[in-house]
Amino acid sequence: MNHRRLLVPALRWATAGTLAAGGYLHAQLYVDGYRYVHVIGPLFLLQASASFALAVLLAVGTPPLLLRAAAAGVAAGALGGFAASRTVGVFGFAERGLQPAPQAGLSLLAETGTLLFLAAWQLASTAAGRKQASSTPLEPRPGSAWPSPRLRELRDTVRALLGLDDDTAVVIRQLSRDPRGRPPLETVVEVLPMDGGAAHRWTLHRPADQITEHDLRTILLHRRQ
Repeated sequence: MNHRRLLVPALRWATAGTLAAGGYLHAQLYVDGYRYVHVIGPLFLLQASASFALAVLLAVGTPPLLLRAAAAGVAAGALGGFAASRTVGVFGFAERGLQPAPQAGLSLLAETGTLLFLAAWQLASTAAGRKQASSTPLEPRPGSAWPSPRLRELRDTVRALLGLDDDTAVVIRQLSRDPRGRPPLETVVEVLPMDGGAAHRWTLHRPADQITEHDLRTILLHRRQ
């Protein structure tokens, strides 16, 4: 079994877990009395709600980079609030050390863990994407230079139409139904998530140099296999 392939999903679930734990701790503090603190109470409720929502979105599938950045922002915001409340104060509210215990210490661990897992996830995803790109050759139309600029252009168009991030590989091949490599040619488009999620494949029954953006838009958005 490919352990590297399992690393990204494991980090995704770990991030969702620590994010949910931080949300739970903020919700518990809100219920236990922070809801009566001016401004701070609503902020704790907002923190808990955002943490739970992001944890669910992270857990159900590979999120775009923007969603992971939002998760990092929520965790960093909680750590920033923790530090400020013990130094300069937040809207006149101040606390000492790791009080209230044990929630303060556990929250500190959860938010720090979220940031560390997100950083490891990004590094692992980038490494997996590079490995996939280097190990999956493109097969250009016979007689054309390798790699085909047209195939690269189509790949970029697919990324733009589907809104894919760097954690998802796009592979485009030209195949011939003739064993001697002669026309008729067909172009195969594959989208491969690096976290081991379901791959998607489309086939256009024409050479790459005859495919337009309209053709890609039609088949990608309306006829996913």
